[in-house]
Amino acid sequence: MKQSEDKLSFMQTSIMVSGTMIGSGILTLPRSAALTDSPSGWIIILIEGAVYIGLVLLFMPFLLKNSEKTIYELNRDIMGRVLGSLLNVFISFYFILTICFQARFLGEVTNYFLLKNTPMGVVVFIFLAVGLYHVTGGVYPIAKVYAYIFPITVIILFVLLMFSLRLFKLDFIRPIMEGGYKSFFDLFPKTLIYFSGLEVIIYLVPFMKNPKQAKKAVAFGIGSSTLFYSITLFIVIGCMTIAEAKTGTWPTISLIHALEIQGIFIERFDIFLLVMWTCQQFTCMLGSFKGAHLGLNTLFRLKNKNNVWLLTGLLAVTFGFSMYPEDINSVFEYGTMLGYMFFAVIMIPFLIWFSSWMKKIFRRKQTS
Repeated sequence: MKQSEDKLSFMQTSIMVSGTMIGSGILTLPRSAALTDSPSGWIIILIEGAVYIGLVLLFMPFLLKNSEKTIYELNRDIMGRVLGSLLNVFISFYFILTICFQARFLGEVTNYFLLKNTPMGVVVFIFLAVGLYHVTGGVYPIAKVYAYIFPITVIILFVLLMFSLRLFKLDFIRPIMEGGYKSFFDLFPKTLIYFSGLEVIIYLVPFMKNPKQAKKAVAFGIGSSTLFYSITLFIVIGCMTIAEAKTGTWPTISLIHALEIQGIFIERFDIFLLVMWTCQQFTCMLGSFKGAHLGLNTLFRLKNKNNVWLLTGLLAVTFGFSMYPEDINSVFEYGTMLGYMFFAVIMIPFLIWFSSWMKKIFRRKQTS
């Protein structure tokens, strides 16, 4: 049993799922969607969100039946010591790589727009060190950070996007679904990374006050993030066109940077977006950090959850992998590879569910 102070409410769980999903996609999703040459990416994103909600709701009953255990404990108990440990290594490694991607992406944007004269390594290391400090406090303090930052993120971005509607032209998002199903299958692999984050639910269920609400929490979290992404993509493409979004590295920033409102003394509205996004990307990293921390603790069976050697090693490894990509193009390629790993991770609950079901059938045959 988890301690009572670690228990999360329905809304905290939803926000943590949604907040871990919303990160780099705010800035780069329009670019990825534009690469398919289809202006209907906003519709495809909605369809993808519905697909992921359906997938997660399929394995949620299994997690709820074992609501006292995280995915790491279930892997070990159901799959056996060897195979379970291998699955735990894979999930932990995935979370570590996700941390590295998020930290490096955070460093790239911060270094390019805000701290041009600060070495990349310094920026990345500081974010990783502060993130690791938050992780040592447990799941509940992390959820509180999400609860403070996520609503501000949504409000600021939507206000900026509403101001941008003065540049919106309906012709830029036509024709609708011209490519049909081909557009969906072209965009799906390019947007896998933007839906990563929903997998935190596989370890959050034991930390909830009422695990029975986990289904609604994850559906609400994925749904709100999907709607958030779809509206952002709809407005950015409708203001910039597919061709312009395709050529820009950060289309959303470019749109807000071009925003001018007469009668207001503020010249650069993109500074609000950058500050808000930096905070949001940092909290997005915390969900993956906690997943890696829990996985390594279960893997090594550590009694002290905040073992100094574990934390030091985690910081060193994440910093090393974060600095490995040579440039922003390598970071994008890294994200594409990570998207496929994300899809493999959300298949693991189905694997252990199937193994548990097969074991029950085998035991019934033996007893009969």
